[in-house]
Amino acid sequence: MITFGIDSPFLLGALEFGVFASSILFGVVALQGYQYFAHSSNEDTRWLKLFVCSLLALETAHTIAAGHVVYYFTVTQAGTPELEKKANSYSLSVLPVFETIITALVQGFFAYRIRILSGRWILPGICGFLGVLRLVAGLAMAAESFRDVPLEPDYFHYQDTYSWIITSALDVGVMLDILITLSLCFYIRQLYSAYNLPRGERLIARLIAWSIQTGLITSITSMAVVITAILGDERQL
Repeated sequence: MITFGIDSPFLLGALEFGVFASSILFGVVALQGYQYFAHSSNEDTRWLKLFVCSLLALETAHTIAAGHVVYYFTVTQAGTPELEKKANSYSLSVLPVFETIITALVQGFFAYRIRILSGRWILPGICGFLGVLRLVAGLAMAAESFRDVPLEPDYFHYQDTYSWIITSALDVGVMLDILITLSLCFYIRQLYSAYNLPRGERLIARLIAWSIQTGLITSITSMAVVITAILGDERQL
C-alpha cells in the first residue's frame, strides 16, 4: 500500500522529471519527422507516409496530455489538503492509451521488417502475439484508470490494486523489444557477404548499431521502470 502523498518527491518529482524528459524526446521526434518529409519521403509509399504522420500525431497528443497532467497536479490542486488531493485524472488515464498504440504500431512495423528480411512467419508471429498481449494489457490498464477517476480521492486504490497490470505490460514489452532487436541484428548480418554486398561492412555495422539503439535502449528503459516499480512496492512493505 502506498503510504506517502501525491506531493512527495517519489511521485510528483518523478512525474515532472519524466514529462520533462519526454518533452525533450518529443522535440527529437518532431525534428526527425521534419527531416523525413523534407528530404527522405519522396520515394516512399503513401502508406508509409501516413504511418509516420500517425506516429507524429499520437506523439503530439501524448505530449499535450502529459503537460496537462503536470499542470493538474501542480497548479489545479495547489492548496488542496493532502488527504483530499486526487491521485488520478483523465489526462493521466489517457496517457497509456497513446503510449500503448504508439508502441504497438512501432513494434508491428519492426515485426513486418523481420518478415521481409527473414522470409518466414515464425518470428514475426511470435512478435505479433507478444505485441497483442502488450496492447491488451495497456488498454486494460487505461480502462481501469478511467474507471478510477470518478472515485478519487481513493488513496491510490488503482495503483495498489492494478500495479500488476502495469508491470506485466512492461515485462512483455521488454521481451518483445529484445526479441525484435536480436532478430533484426541477426538477419541484417545475414545480408552481408563478399559477393552480394561488396565493401558493405560499414553499412551493415551501421544498420546493426541502429537496430540496437532503437530496440535495446527501449528495453533497458522499460526494465528500469519495472525495477523501480518493484522496489517502490517493497519499500512500502
